[in-house]
Amino acid sequence: MYESRNLSVDAAFQSWLAAHASRQMKMMPLTLVQLSDEELKENPWSPVEASLFVHAALSFTPRVVAIAPVPDWPDADTSQLELLHNQLLRTPKGLLGAELGFPEDTVVLPPMQAVPVLRNVIGSASRLPEFPIIARQPPEELRLAVTLGFFEPVNMSTRTSPNRAPLVFRYRGFVVPSFALQAAMLWYGVTPGEVAVVPGSHIALGKTLRIPVDAAGTMAVDFAVPFTRMTLGDLMLAAEQSSEVVVSLKDGIALLARTDAAVRTLPLAGGRLGSRDEWTAAAIATLQAGQFPRRAGVPVEAALIVGIGALGWLRWRRGTLQTAVLGAGVFTAYLLLALGVFALWLVVLPLLLPAGLMLFMILFRWLA
Repeated sequence: MYESRNLSVDAAFQSWLAAHASRQMKMMPLTLVQLSDEELKENPWSPVEASLFVHAALSFTPRVVAIAPVPDWPDADTSQLELLHNQLLRTPKGLLGAELGFPEDTVVLPPMQAVPVLRNVIGSASRLPEFPIIARQPPEELRLAVTLGFFEPVNMSTRTSPNRAPLVFRYRGFVVPSFALQAAMLWYGVTPGEVAVVPGSHIALGKTLRIPVDAAGTMAVDFAVPFTRMTLGDLMLAAEQSSEVVVSLKDGIALLARTDAAVRTLPLAGGRLGSRDEWTAAAIATLQAGQFPRRAGVPVEAALIVGIGALGWLRWRRGTLQTAVLGAGVFTAYLLLALGVFALWLVVLPLLLPAGLMLFMILFRWLA
């Protein structure tokens, strides 16, 4: 069963830290190729756009060619699908998206389909979101040419903080990788048999990468990790001119994504609305960077309680206005400290705890 979560103050604080902390970061080998409003207005999403993307991307020898929008075209022309199939066969490692979901008729389920399964699961997987069907997926001829990566339904993507992305789901009891995790597995050259899933602790991609996850299989996303963005038209023009400007594509991941207004429905970091594909791209870039924001532990919270408590005791005889001014100054210094700690070590200090303690100290002094 799905665990419903509201956006917390500390989750929003993490988003703020990621956006404002000064860090030196190199560009990740990921290129987000955008299907914008202008391009989709002229040519609606079809196998033609997907084929053009694959053909242009292959000119730059990427390690992985991925298409995030689910390519389910029930009325597509057979020749267009055949062209896309042939293009996908040329990719070194191809990845297509599929969407899990729930059936309209819960009594009669469709036959189970072959999916990439992560069998090395240690501990309880009961809190991983489970889905009984694959609601949307590519046609069979395309599925045979590539690997599938899974998405949850779009209307359920807000179940968690925008700072966290799901890496694993359950499909009829089997643990399967999300689109972002599958992209990282292909890029790192890790097979499903080399992946270890420990819900509430980590997901290990062999000895290559250890990803901290919670019990629901989600990881913290660092939206500040840089990667290349360009439109499909720009990619095609660069391929025609044999341009060397798209350096992030060589041995990297070429990801086709929809970014038009119709799909920008998810709250991303900084409060802006974005598409699920953009959210996924940020998760993939975080996996490529191999460094993950982590929360400060209990010792830090205990130190904050003791420190602010001691400050309140020392200011016991002072006036309310002086206490409020001191509290504001200390809180500002704490924000600067949090920015520095995040920039150096990617550790997220709590916000709600010190803010609540400061407010309590001021109100208690006023009431006294």
